Amino acid sequence: MDAGAWKAAAVLAFATCGMPGCSGESEPPADPVELTVSHRSEWRVLWLEGETNLPDGAHLNYRVTHEAANSIPVAEWPATNLMDAGRSAVKDGAYWARINTFNWPPGMVRVVVQFPLPPQPPDVVERYGELGERLSGEHLTDVGGTKAIELEHVFEHRR
Repeated sequence: MDAGAWKAAAVLAFATCGMPGCSGESEPPADPVELTVSHRSEWRVLWLEGETNLPDGAHLNYRVTHEAANSIPVAEWPATNLMDAGRSAVKDGAYWARINTFNWPPGMVRVVVQFPLPPQPPDVVERYGELGERLSGEHLTDVGGTKAIELEHVFEHRR
């Protein structure tokens, strides 16, 4: 190898080894994510509520499915909103969402809350990784190639 090629190889090696993960090491995981979910019903409105140690502005995704959505043909649904999905932002260690349950029949309801499906604010991405690479905590799972915290809550809806 001539001097020019050797110098180029040394510069390339130095440039790439200065980056995280060069020696097989990755950035350490962030503090474990703590996440809870509960519900309350008030006059045909379902409130999803939870507490977390995630920073303000982090977004949680949620899906709500009434069991009738899985067993009754859509054309026969007693309401048009037996399934709902959305996002909720964390503020002061808490998050919440409101779902209209007007005309819901009695039955079982499944709620799934997930973090950190994109998009997330830059500080959240920096802390946990673009695809949750530095994510840790209870209920850790893989969602389409992204590490995520996924929490399920099932309850009986009564009118």
